Amino acid sequence: MQKLVDCSKELAGKIQNHVPALSELKEVVEKSLAANFENVSVDVRDCPDLSAEPFSLQSSGFGKNLRIADIGGPSNLYPRFHTHSEFDLREIAKVCELPSAALFGPGAGHWPTVGVNSEMVVDANLASGKVSTKVAKIDDSNPKGYAVSKIQEPKFNMMANIAISEPDQAEQVVHFKASIRKGSKNLTNTIRDALAEYYGEKPVSLAGLFIIQKGKAKLHVMPDFPGCPFESNEEVDKWLRYFEMEAPLVCASILHSYDPGMSLRLEHTHCYSEHGEGGHYHYDTTPEDVVYEGWFAPANHVYRIDKC
Repeated sequence: MQKLVDCSKELAGKIQNHVPALSELKEVVEKSLAANFENVSVDVRDCPDLSAEPFSLQSSGFGKNLRIADIGGPSNLYPRFHTHSEFDLREIAKVCELPSAALFGPGAGHWPTVGVNSEMVVDANLASGKVSTKVAKIDDSNPKGYAVSKIQEPKFNMMANIAISEPDQAEQVVHFKASIRKGSKNLTNTIRDALAEYYGEKPVSLAGLFIIQKGKAKLHVMPDFPGCPFESNEEVDKWLRYFEMEAPLVCASILHSYDPGMSLRLEHTHCYSEHGEGGHYHYDTTPEDVVYEGWFAPANHVYRIDKC
């Protein structure tokens, strides 16, 4: 039986972030990408219309009064399962002091709705009451071995990292294009590591979306829960199912430069698509062909919920 977590009681803390100017962030991102990709361009511009393809989100923009909710985490999988604790997006938005927000971000899907454990990209506009969360689940009857769908249930299990901002507000963001990866880091670690180096113990958190426009990428999809608890993190890694997936992939990403003792997940990215690909992003597998385009903004606060 599912038990709804009282997020107000499980709020471990609210982090006041350092919020750099977008012009400064542009320089940090540009320098980091140039070290890892052959072709790079970075600018500051308005957020694109996220309700249009290929994003197809329920809010047309993000960034105004941006904050991030970091809920649960991998520790709800290991050392023991916390599969029966569920979280409600509406309650999370209230605890994060923006009850009519738009939300997006990676996490674990609501298994009672999906039928099994799954990867998730939250997509909700609480002002309009619309939810169209994307989920990827293992499906051995599918030739690909997995299936991608959408659910309207505003709940999830175990973990999520969610961008929360005013709905349908197109704020300015740091926009970049990068292609032909020459370094060893994936896209998100390229940016996150640069933030960590530049800002040190000043916590800077970014939320955003990027598109893998060309090439292929390694993603994983969590299978259904095993019959007994894992005995090590190595068992968790072996349990995950890994796939090479085709562009275009839309990816929702949360990055933190620094963890001030709140057990934050420093990087988390999930992808989805209209052609049936989706899951947890690891890295591109075709560095000579890959093309990325992204839009990121800094968050004012991070709310740590269900610190585990």
